[in-house]
Amino acid sequence: MRFVDTIDGLNDVFETDIPKNSVVLVTGSAGTLKSGFTFQLLSNYLEEQDEYGLYITFEQSKENHLLNMESMGMKLSNKLHISDFSDYRVMYDEFSDDLMNILEENIIQFKEHIGDKCTCIAIDSLGALYSLLDNDAHDLRKKMYKFLETLRREKLTTFLILEEENKSDMSDPSTGMEGYLADGIIELGLHLKGNVANRYMRVRKMRATAHSMEPWILAVSENGLKVYKGNF
Repeated sequence: MRFVDTIDGLNDVFETDIPKNSVVLVTGSAGTLKSGFTFQLLSNYLEEQDEYGLYITFEQSKENHLLNMESMGMKLSNKLHISDFSDYRVMYDEFSDDLMNILEENIIQFKEHIGDKCTCIAIDSLGALYSLLDNDAHDLRKKMYKFLETLRREKLTTFLILEEENKSDMSDPSTGMEGYLADGIIELGLHLKGNVANRYMRVRKMRATAHSMEPWILAVSENGLKVYKGNF
């Protein structure tokens, strides 16, 4: 199975698959299904592969995260390990300078434990991680560059969830430094037309991949998410 075969209709958006070992930013405002999109993509992919992955959550506890996913018809693959870092938002407030190193060590240790069959990770979310760090923009960019290069050297396909509070429609293309560091950007948003609101997804960039750049409707079905062509 390819990454783009994990969500119904996503393979219509992509002609070729998301490249292995790349860093993909999944971005959008609150309520645009960023966590659900990333979780379903990884869980469904791993369920059909002889591979394993790590989903790190800073936003919610593991229990609350899984309840939310189950409410949308998604199932957890036993090959996707959920690492609950939500307590770090309290525990490591006074040790924020060490948190990036702690996170990196956690990932490396998991990879060493699983071996080469550990192929992908997700971090949910960068905003929650940043809230624990006491760095200016320049230092943060340097730390993120080093962190992402480490993940690339470990041959991990990485999905980073980033909430953009000011992003509300397709007319706003804003993304910060993360967009420059990432190999791909998948944008999720909410499109308003009259009294009708539709969630959408579009691929803003994906290196070494052929894909549509148009918006596609993203909806919740009985069996998880689905993507289909809409009239915007």
